[in-house]
Amino acid sequence: MTTPRALFVDDEPYVLKALRRIFIDDDIEIEFASNGEEALEYLKGNPVDLILSDHNMPGVSGVEFLSQSREIQPDCVRMLITGKGDMEIALQAINQGNIYNFFNKPWKDEELRVNILRALEFKRAQEQMREQDEKLARFEAYRQTMVTVSHYINNFNCGLVMSVESLKNSPNIPDEERKLVDSALKAAEKISEVLRILNQLQDIKTADYPFTDGMIDIEKEVEEVIQRIEKK
Repeated sequence: MTTPRALFVDDEPYVLKALRRIFIDDDIEIEFASNGEEALEYLKGNPVDLILSDHNMPGVSGVEFLSQSREIQPDCVRMLITGKGDMEIALQAINQGNIYNFFNKPWKDEELRVNILRALEFKRAQEQMREQDEKLARFEAYRQTMVTVSHYINNFNCGLVMSVESLKNSPNIPDEERKLVDSALKAAEKISEVLRILNQLQDIKTADYPFTDGMIDIEKEVEEVIQRIEKK
């Protein structure tokens, strides 16, 4: 797993130093910006997992900055530091869906630390769920493709069997050629058996086999089936 990256934004250098001390023992990569404009420029070329910004800053306010940062990096967690007089602004920003959480000045170090670490864990869990959903979607697309391919192969194989059986029943076919016909029929039977096993594997519900260590190895299953068929 990659180390989570956070961006802290405040126009007061002592505040940024205090924030650095809070997370000195945590496995987090922390970047700093002294105002909203500087932070927005940084976000354009550097992905982050979380943004913590002061609200009362010269130029772009914290709420305005976080709102604009959403357009650049919509998936990162956004948090706001406010003064007690800014409570209404903070609640409004949260209700609008722009900000995940807010903290009042002066904050409690451990409370701030725990909330940020939990937010990062929550974001990582969301990313893992999204990756699983993407894997399941790709697997389902592959399964649907295999169903279509198997259907066409089965149709061609049935036509081949009918033609070969018709040839086999011909009274004028030489014995040497009859042996070739028998071999072709045996090969067609093997193809039918492989398709039958593949169809059984395709019927497996992906929801019954999440991406865990207990998931069946489909490639191994198919390989074993083919080996059994070859021994017939």
